[in-house]
Amino acid sequence: MNGWVLWILASAVFLALYDIAKKASVRDNEVLPVLLCSTCFGCLAYLVGITALGRLGAILAAVDARVILLGLLKSAIVASSWVFTFCALRTLPVTIATPIRSSAPALVFLVALVLYGEIPTWIQGVGMLLVFAGYCTFSWAGRHEGIDFFHNKAVGLAVVGAVLSAVSSIWDKYVFQVAASPVEATQLVFQVGLVAVYGVSLLVRRCFLPSPLTGSYAFTWRWTIPFVGILLCLSDWLLFTGLSLPGTPISVCSLMRRFSVAITFVLGALFFHETNLARKSVALALVLAGIALLCR
Repeated sequence: MNGWVLWILASAVFLALYDIAKKASVRDNEVLPVLLCSTCFGCLAYLVGITALGRLGAILAAVDARVILLGLLKSAIVASSWVFTFCALRTLPVTIATPIRSSAPALVFLVALVLYGEIPTWIQGVGMLLVFAGYCTFSWAGRHEGIDFFHNKAVGLAVVGAVLSAVSSIWDKYVFQVAASPVEATQLVFQVGLVAVYGVSLLVRRCFLPSPLTGSYAFTWRWTIPFVGILLCLSDWLLFTGLSLPGTPISVCSLMRRFSVAITFVLGALFFHETNLARKSVALALVLAGIALLCR
């Protein structure tokens, strides 16, 4: 097994826990304050972690104008993706919303093929097809819950979030492999940049704009909000470390990370008492079979 596989699968576990905390935090809640609070905790957790490891000084020394630019662009892309995704997740079942976002690797695969010339093996190709089939089956399952994928506003928001997520994955490939930006320094700028983007966005929202995305929900503090940022920080650190290893294929890596959908599926059924699990299980089986082939 390639060394980067373990990093990506570990990232997927924390990503699944992040999805559950995210759903619990944003359900019937105002989106921007949840995003700002959770990213503040994520940024604080990262600063505490690198300080405890004695890495803060070395990381700050590696932060230059290029790292700042790359990290801030990553922050802007991710922040945009999360606003759309969180607004969708507020009303959609997590066992539907998460697989929609997981369709992003399809776009990543196509773009990586064109931009980076990543040609999968035939086994990995079959694995990708199975994963894509699983995502289509999730869409079929959603129709049995009365969710019209072509006319539901929340589904539209989720799709836009998925597209921006794909853009973020392609940008990661460029930042860590093409530009060879230092992982820890870039993540520090990224974490701080997210706090700045959400802080400014919330200020503008409260002072000037009745946002059509966030609606009229009032903000309610929930104990899961800090874990949204902390769990994502851990997942991203594992992902970025895996991507920094030479030869890590972003198209395969992006799909493998979606192993998190299996954990999210089980926990979503347990914690949120979601239904239509038999049909969703068929889709999940296809996704897991595809991921198993991608690991070969």
